[in-house]
Amino acid sequence: MDTDKKVVVVGSNKGGSGKTTTATNLAVALASLGRDVCLVDADPQRSSSRWNADREEAGHLPALTVLEKTGNLQSALSSLRDRFDFVIVDVPGRNSRELITGAAVADVLLAPHQASQLDLDTLEELQEQIQKITDLNPKLITYVYHAMASTNPSVIDAERRDFISFVSSFPEFKPLNAVGYHRKIYRDAIPQGVSVVELDNQKASDEIKTLLQEIFQWQ
Repeated sequence: MDTDKKVVVVGSNKGGSGKTTTATNLAVALASLGRDVCLVDADPQRSSSRWNADREEAGHLPALTVLEKTGNLQSALSSLRDRFDFVIVDVPGRNSRELITGAAVADVLLAPHQASQLDLDTLEELQEQIQKITDLNPKLITYVYHAMASTNPSVIDAERRDFISFVSSFPEFKPLNAVGYHRKIYRDAIPQGVSVVELDNQKASDEIKTLLQEIFQWQ
């Protein structure tokens, strides 16, 4: 297992793509493996912070370190990298200062997108941002994650093919094999302050575990 410290920014230029859901599930899954994790809520909407407040009130374990920070994230994330195994950063779902400054020091930008034209159209803007960011941070890897994918058997394969085809046209991005499906369990987990890895849904739990393995290249 790769034990290098990692800063992962979860963000895109489109709201409603499953960004906070992805960030909170990653944070809990990593903490459940005994890793020291900090979840940074860099979104003024404070969705991750409210989720963690529910988690703390319910007494769910493992407990997480959750910090709120907006604006320029470079200095804060550089400092947190020294203190934690993993820093997961939930940034606003738009072209934001937090997205740019976070990615400037991150190891991974994880960009959840739905397979909708409105979501995928924002990849052109993200491409321009990443081209500039990697001039300053050449180690950054940008993964595009197919989130909230349809579970309808009649469209699932075609939707996935279209998603991969579109994302693959941008050489700056790496489309992930991992897929997060549009399951009710993800919505149910948020108000409980938990991750799907803590609930009784093996399919959703396996989706998060597969995502972890792929972005951190764990065997």
